[in-house]
Amino acid sequence: MAFRRVPRSLALVALSVVILHALTVVFLGTSWYGSLFGNSLQIFSSFLAAAMCFQAARRARGFGRSFWTLVGFGMGAWGLADFGWAYCELFLHSEPLPGSLIRFLFDTNGMFFVMAIFLNQDKQESRVDVPEALDFVQIGILFFLIYFGAYYLPAMNLGYKGALEREFQVMTAGTSGIFLLALLQWRRSVVREARQLFGGLAAYILLYGILATIVSSLQVDHEAPTGTWLDLGWTMPLLCGAVWAATWQPIAEVEARAKKRTHTLGEILVNNAMFFFAPMVILIQVAQLGPGLKAVRFTLLGISFTCYAVRICLTQFRQQQDEEMVRRQSLAMDSSVEGIGILDDKGVHSYANSALATMLGLDSPERIIGQPWRVVYAFQPIGETESQVRKGLKECGKWTGSIQLRRPDGSRIPVEFHVARMPDGGMVCACRDLTQHQEAEKARDEAEAKYRLLVEHVNAITYIAEIGIHGRWFYVSPQVEDILGYTVEEWLVVAPQWDQHIHPDDLPLVITAEEQSQNGFPFQAEFRVRRKDGREVWLSDTAVIVQGSDSHPVMEGIMVDITERKALETQLQQSRKMEAVGRLAGGIAHDFNNLLTIISGYTELALSRPSLPGEVHADIERIENAAGRAAALVRQLLAFSRKQVLQPKILDMNKIVLNLDSLLRRLMDERIEMVTRVKDDLGKVKADPAQVEQVIMNLVVNARDAMPEGGRLVVETCNAELDQLYAVDHVTVKPGRYVMLAVSDNGVGMDRQTVAHIFEPFFTTKEAGRGTGLGLSTVYGIVKQSGGYIWVYSEPGKGSTFKVYLPRVDEIPEAARAVQSPARPQRCTETILIVEDEEAVRELIQTVLTEKGYDVITSLDPQHAEQIAARFPGEIHLLLTDVVMPGTSGRELAARISAGRRDMRVLFMSGYTDNVITSGGMLEEGLAFLQKPFSPAALVQKVREVLSQTPAA
Repeated sequence: MAFRRVPRSLALVALSVVILHALTVVFLGTSWYGSLFGNSLQIFSSFLAAAMCFQAARRARGFGRSFWTLVGFGMGAWGLADFGWAYCELFLHSEPLPGSLIRFLFDTNGMFFVMAIFLNQDKQESRVDVPEALDFVQIGILFFLIYFGAYYLPAMNLGYKGALEREFQVMTAGTSGIFLLALLQWRRSVVREARQLFGGLAAYILLYGILATIVSSLQVDHEAPTGTWLDLGWTMPLLCGAVWAATWQPIAEVEARAKKRTHTLGEILVNNAMFFFAPMVILIQVAQLGPGLKAVRFTLLGISFTCYAVRICLTQFRQQQDEEMVRRQSLAMDSSVEGIGILDDKGVHSYANSALATMLGLDSPERIIGQPWRVVYAFQPIGETESQVRKGLKECGKWTGSIQLRRPDGSRIPVEFHVARMPDGGMVCACRDLTQHQEAEKARDEAEAKYRLLVEHVNAITYIAEIGIHGRWFYVSPQVEDILGYTVEEWLVVAPQWDQHIHPDDLPLVITAEEQSQNGFPFQAEFRVRRKDGREVWLSDTAVIVQGSDSHPVMEGIMVDITERKALETQLQQSRKMEAVGRLAGGIAHDFNNLLTIISGYTELALSRPSLPGEVHADIERIENAAGRAAALVRQLLAFSRKQVLQPKILDMNKIVLNLDSLLRRLMDERIEMVTRVKDDLGKVKADPAQVEQVIMNLVVNARDAMPEGGRLVVETCNAELDQLYAVDHVTVKPGRYVMLAVSDNGVGMDRQTVAHIFEPFFTTKEAGRGTGLGLSTVYGIVKQSGGYIWVYSEPGKGSTFKVYLPRVDEIPEAARAVQSPARPQRCTETILIVEDEEAVRELIQTVLTEKGYDVITSLDPQHAEQIAARFPGEIHLLLTDVVMPGTSGRELAARISAGRRDMRVLFMSGYTDNVITSGGMLEEGLAFLQKPFSPAALVQKVREVLSQTPAA
């Protein structure tokens, strides 16, 4: 049964009342004060009981609340009657008259208990409805007539003792009747809460009746006054009633209420039997009233029959409403996609809908009705499932689980089975077909497995985390170990200190992205993170805010390792920067080389004059030397920007290194030890030999300068196979066979920042006045233009190593040309057409070639040159043209003129070809080229060389 522990305060109060009763009897006895204290304790106990009943009503709902409210009124009415009785006894010194309100309340307070007994147990609301009000009127009339006819009228003709005996008989009969009614309702009630309440009321009425009978009989026979031990006979039941109300609590929702249902004719007769007999009893009672009470008789009888008639009409109306509701509920259950079956208290189906029949493979629900549940629901496995169902029904009145039902054809169907006990002892069974649900779950599991497989094998970290940089991480994919070096378990522990792993320079960017994501924008940031081993990696973090499983917003995102991409971007930026400088260098090379051609040409002509004074001769030599250094500077810029013209050959790197060895050693300080190591069977490379020598020279000089205190310098060569793994770490490298040239030193070394800028033009770590900052940038440009790669490895205090990789080729080196003895000077009588847009250069060339005896024709632009070639009647033996000119290039001009003069030879000259006559810096085969700036002697030699060649077919 549902009871609470007795409140400690109530127990103390009840014990105090009993003790005070005992003290009153012992010390005050039947005195006036003894009567006062005794009655006061009885009144207090009745009001205490009423208060506990009203508190119980607040805890209850529906039927329970109405029940406790009426019981509280009954106990309160007894207290009011006792208060009036004490007043009459103590202050008026007489008992209340038989017709007084005090005696009426004393003798009829049990009508509130009868009202509680005949409450509708199915009611869901605590308010009093019309049928209940009519029932209460009937009960009130019945109690009034019993009091009036059974006690009051007979007492008028009896003496004092006879009236008391009559009153005692009526009270005893009334109490017994109430006890029997409560016991009957307890026996026939199907609702556990109602049975509990009616059982408690029957126990209370029984205790009250026994003690009241004893006390009343003693008072009638011995006229025992107030203030004796008999007073406890009235107080104890009231205290017990208070304890009963205080310890009661509602039953759980499992079975607390009976749902509305269709009542049978028998149930209607049982529920209305009392109110059918009430008018009959009233009719018998009013018939006994004298002729003087004729109006009272017919009034009470009319009210009683009217209440009964209205009660029956309302009951019939509600019955029709309930039947309509049941019909609609039945239609709703028949339309349900879930299978529903209702079993009676014997476990036999009284209802089944079409969905249940279809689910079980039956053609009609009628084949289920009348069948026991064991036949219909063939659980698989039956023993284990049945025991679980029985346990669930016993503990909480319901059970839910996934089972398999066996159909008559032997097939099985997975269902979610729910069974609940009804208040009348029957059960409701509901089945939901799980076939599609299980198929959907299987498809979802397969999709999740594929997704997890994809997530855990893609080269990225997926995660779910709380919002905020210090939020807790709920999930991280296993790739965190490959990318950041932490296991999944380690990362979930250290993740709340996420900001400590981010590079300080990138932290503000991440915090800003976090704040923007909380304003509805996607989270996106690229930042550096420190791995567990201390290395830094670049991550691209993209995430969105979604609702988590508990409706708490979380971030779901993916972090991609973009370290390689960032390296590529850095290299691309570096390449673009180099390209920009290269374009700048190429832009100025044309004009600057023209100027240097003029300066160096005229200085050489000036120096060739014998009459030149010594002082002037020395000054001009200084000018010539400066022009030479300027020309070398331009060549370095062109080499860095990969715009110079190369004439590649098949080379043996070992031979070049060994040929330079003695020269390089002369450059070394005596404190520097130089070691040369060459690999036997070294592969061949295709490159410009002069440029390769320049690379070796610059790297060795750079290594020497990095050891001001002396040290060890190593030049070595070997074959190298650069595989895919090497290409991953060096993103611009194409895997393949290479020849490696390495120059190492154990000098001062460089930090990471210096290494990042080491190949930039004009960048130098040397003090002012030492070097131009173009040495390594020249090396970089030559290596790149030759199709190779260069990498530097350096640490401060540990020295540096420069490794150059040039593609290995299988071709055989060209045989060295035999040294020819100088030929006799030839008479220079050929006709040469000079095309040069720079006037000073054009005049210099004309002067030099004219002095050698050539017939020179000049033109300032390609259009004028074409006109000259078209009009000139004689043979033009050589076209000497600049490459880069406004409008038409020298290559296009040569093609146009050569179309009409096939024996004409062509010599191109330029300080910057802009790939007009080259491909990737390599001079196209069969073309003659003279690099600006050039000297008069070089000009004469190159012109004679080209004229001496056999014209191309």
